[in-house]
Amino acid sequence: MAERGNGLLEYIPGAKPVAYQYTNGQPLDGFSQNVKDSIKEYAESAQNEVEKGHNFLQWVLTRVFEATEDDATDAIIDGANDLGIDAYLPVDFSEDKIYLFQSKYGTSHSIEAIAKFKEDVKRLQGKDIAKMRPELAHLVTKIQEKNLKIECIYVTDQKVEDESFDSVEIYDVDVIIQKLWDRIKKPAAGKKAPIKLETKLRYQNTLLGILKLRELTNFVTKNKDYVFESNIRQWMQFKTTVNKGLRETLQEVPHKFFYYNNGITIVVSDFEELEDNSIMLHSPQIVNGAQTSNSVLDHARRTHNLDGSITVTIIKAADELDQNNITKYRNSQNAVRGKDLVSLMDFHKSLKSQMENIHYFYEIQGGSFDTKTKSHQSEFVGDVIYNKYLPDNHKKVIVAKDAIQAFVAGIEQRPTEAYSSPAQFLPRGSKYDEVFNEKLKDDYRLLLYPYCVKEYAKRNLNYGKKGGHKTKRYATLFFVSVYFKILHEKILFTKDDFKEDISKLEPIFKSVKLNQRILKLTDTVVTKFLEDTVVDDEMTAANTYHNFFSHHVWQDSMVRVIEKKIKQEEEEIISIQKVVQDLF
Repeated sequence: MAERGNGLLEYIPGAKPVAYQYTNGQPLDGFSQNVKDSIKEYAESAQNEVEKGHNFLQWVLTRVFEATEDDATDAIIDGANDLGIDAYLPVDFSEDKIYLFQSKYGTSHSIEAIAKFKEDVKRLQGKDIAKMRPELAHLVTKIQEKNLKIECIYVTDQKVEDESFDSVEIYDVDVIIQKLWDRIKKPAAGKKAPIKLETKLRYQNTLLGILKLRELTNFVTKNKDYVFESNIRQWMQFKTTVNKGLRETLQEVPHKFFYYNNGITIVVSDFEELEDNSIMLHSPQIVNGAQTSNSVLDHARRTHNLDGSITVTIIKAADELDQNNITKYRNSQNAVRGKDLVSLMDFHKSLKSQMENIHYFYEIQGGSFDTKTKSHQSEFVGDVIYNKYLPDNHKKVIVAKDAIQAFVAGIEQRPTEAYSSPAQFLPRGSKYDEVFNEKLKDDYRLLLYPYCVKEYAKRNLNYGKKGGHKTKRYATLFFVSVYFKILHEKILFTKDDFKEDISKLEPIFKSVKLNQRILKLTDTVVTKFLEDTVVDDEMTAANTYHNFFSHHVWQDSMVRVIEKKIKQEEEEIISIQKVVQDLF
C-alpha cells in the first residue's frame, strides 16, 4: 500500500492498517469528535450526495489506509456498472492481496448493503471481462493473473451494530476512530531498527547490554521520528540541572559517562538476536532516557568526540498495558502528578493530532519541528481564519509551553501565576495537577484560542517586548485574562467553569471582524486600567512592572478597577452582545 505524508495524523510510512490489532486504550473524547468533524467537513463540501460519498471514500483511503492523494483518486472506481466495487488498493498490485472497498456515507448505509457487497465480490470473477468497464476489467484481470487474495472492506461514517459478516471487514465510525487513535498512541508499530551492543546478557524477555555512545547516536538519528513518542520527559529539553550535568560529562570526561548515568530503556514488541551482538528491534520506543539520548545527540552535533558507553535495557512488552506500566514505573523517580504519565501522553498526542487537522504543528518536544524535512514543514500552513490572529511570519508552530501559559492566563484566569512562573504548569511543576486533571477535556481550542488572543495582542495592539509601550510590554498575559473575563462574564454570561463552554467560542473566533471588536474593546479596558491612578500607585508600591504583573495585577483591589473600566464600555458591550446573539 502506498506511503503517505502527514495529514490528519502523524502517519506511519509503510504501515498496513488492516493488520492493526485492537488495544485496550480508548480514544479520548476530543480526539473522537475531531475525527467525526473532519469526516463531515471533508464530505459535506460536495455539491450533491454522490459527491459526498466520493469525498468520504477519498478521506478514508488517505487517512485510514494511507494512500497518497493520487493513488486514492486512481483507486476509486465507483459509478455506473461498478459491480459493487467502489475502490481497490494497492493500485499498483504490488502486494499478494487486494483490498476491495464498498463505501456508504450517511443514510446510504444499511445492513443489506453489506450483504450485497459480499455477494457482489463473490460474483465478480465470474463476470465476462469483455462486458466490464475498462478499469474494472483491468482490476479483475490482475486479480486472476497474480492470484491475489481478496479482502473485502466495508466503510461507513455510521455505527454498525451487526458485525457478523465473516468475509467482510467492517470499518464503521468507531473502528475508524480506534484505528487512528491506536496509530498516534503507537507510532513505532511496524518499524524495525537494528542496534549493535558491545556485550549483552539475556534474562527472560529482557536484554541488558552495553552500548557505545556513537551507536546510540546513529540509532536515534535514524529513528528520531518515532522513537521518543512514549517518553513524556521530552518536555524537559536541555535546561534542567541534570541535562547540564550530562552535557558537561560528555564534554569533559566522556569515559566517565557510563558510571554517572543510569542508562536508557527501550521497549519493543519483539527483538531478534543476530550475529556480532547485533539486535533487530521491533517497534522500538525509548521510554526512559530521552534526556540522555538527546544530550548525546546534541553533543554529537557539536563535536566528533563520542568516546564512552552507556547501559541499555531492552524489554519485550507483552501488550500495550505492559508497555504503559514500564513507561510509567521506569519514570517514577521523577513522578508526574495529576493526569498520570500515560494519560498525559495521550492528552497531548490528541491535541497534536487535532492541531495537525487544521495544519498547525503542536510542538511538545522543543526543537522537534526543526528536525522535520523542509517538505514536511511546508505542510503546516495553518488555518485561513485563525492565521489572521497570528503574525505574518508565524511558522504555524504552536509551542506547547506558550499555549499552556496563555491557557492558564485566559481560561484559568490566573495571569499572575502564568506570568511569574509558567513552569509551574508543565509536567513536574508544582501546580501542574491543578490544571491537567481528569476534568480537562482534550479539546485543542482550549489552548489555541488563548494563544491566538496573545499573539493578536502582540501583533496588532502594541503588547509584548516588540510593542514598545512601557507598561503593555509586561501586560500581554493580563490582556488575555481580561479578554476572556469580558467574553464570558459580559458577552456570553457564563457562570460556570470557562472550560465547559469552549465550543461557544468557535463562532466568535471564526467571525474575525466581530472578535476584533472584542479584542479592541479589551485593549480599551486594559489601557484605561493601566492609566488609572490607583493602579499607578500599586505599580509604584510593587517597585517594578515585572513584580506588579507577577503578584499584584489580579488581586481584589485591582480586579475592582478592571470591572469599573469594563462598566464604562457598557454601550459597546451591549452592541456586541446583540451581534453574538445572532451567531447562536
